[in-house]
Amino acid sequence: MEERIKARLRKHDFTLKLVEEYLISDIKKAAEIIIEKYKKGKKVLIFGNGGSAADAQHIVAELVGRFLKERKGIPAIALTTNSSNITSISNDYSFDEVFERQVEALLEEEDVVIGISTSGNSPNVVKALKKAKELKGVTIALSGRDGGEMIKYADISITVPFHMTPHVQEAHITIGHILCDLIEEKLFPSKNRAIFLDRDGTINEDKGYVYKTEDLVILPHVIEGLKLLQKRFLIIVVTNQSGVERGYYTIEDVDKFHRHLYYTLAKEKVYIDDFYYCPYLEGECRKPNPGMLIQAAKDWNIDLEKSYMIGDKITDVEAGKKAGCKTIIIGKENSLADFSAKNLLEAAQWILEKDL
Repeated sequence: MEERIKARLRKHDFTLKLVEEYLISDIKKAAEIIIEKYKKGKKVLIFGNGGSAADAQHIVAELVGRFLKERKGIPAIALTTNSSNITSISNDYSFDEVFERQVEALLEEEDVVIGISTSGNSPNVVKALKKAKELKGVTIALSGRDGGEMIKYADISITVPFHMTPHVQEAHITIGHILCDLIEEKLFPSKNRAIFLDRDGTINEDKGYVYKTEDLVILPHVIEGLKLLQKRFLIIVVTNQSGVERGYYTIEDVDKFHRHLYYTLAKEKVYIDDFYYCPYLEGECRKPNPGMLIQAAKDWNIDLEKSYMIGDKITDVEAGKKAGCKTIIIGKENSLADFSAKNLLEAAQWILEKDL
């Protein structure tokens, strides 16, 4: 049974890698057109059958309710939820018309219509997209395999190039979440603040090129300090890992260690929002250069001037200064840093005093 679980997880990872390698451009186009239409006061209609119906409702709930931000509702309708519509149209006409009839009734010109079908050939989804095109809606097909018939009627097609239905569905809801994130961020932009943390010597004991999970030892007062900081800031690790280029360990080892670090802290209700590491001996990503912080700022829309870099080495302080952050050094005195703290808890307390 364990091997079967691992096999399914491998297929899940494989499918999401296909999305990353082949579909980013299509997802970006879909997000841009949806955002454009929302700014013009339009709405989104979404539909599908079975698991795809559940995905349609899930995506609508994220838009109407919230995804990650507190903001006003975004207009979206799942055409799979009104049982009276579904049963009456199915009974009086046919199930093939169950979405087409609703599109005809609800669509206004330039509304966005998203049809979801893992095969791309569901007759009711195909007919509804065709009707939406006729009524001058913007059509998006979310499908699998080769896209099927529905891509004929799609202005934008996001086709997960995989043949196993469960894993296509897993990719679909991931794509749906990405679209919700992009839409929310563009319609309701706001800057985040972050605590950038060095890893070895700041969060965990520095034993020299730490990469084995059994070597993880969380330093005293780290958990208490991070519990305070995560209430107001993103928590992001930025760490030099030249041991990869030196051949001491691999990128996979670094990723595995970070998953273990995340899991260990999460058990204490402390959550790392992201990890960045530089596997090279030199380069813009390697501290004291600010590359990792700048990349994180782009990824997470971070206001660097209102963020902090905390580490135990002068290179951490220098990287933070170059990025425009306030800086704290742990376990020693240094005049370049804005503050010198004995440990992460003291650093957190100083930050929160300044943040009043």
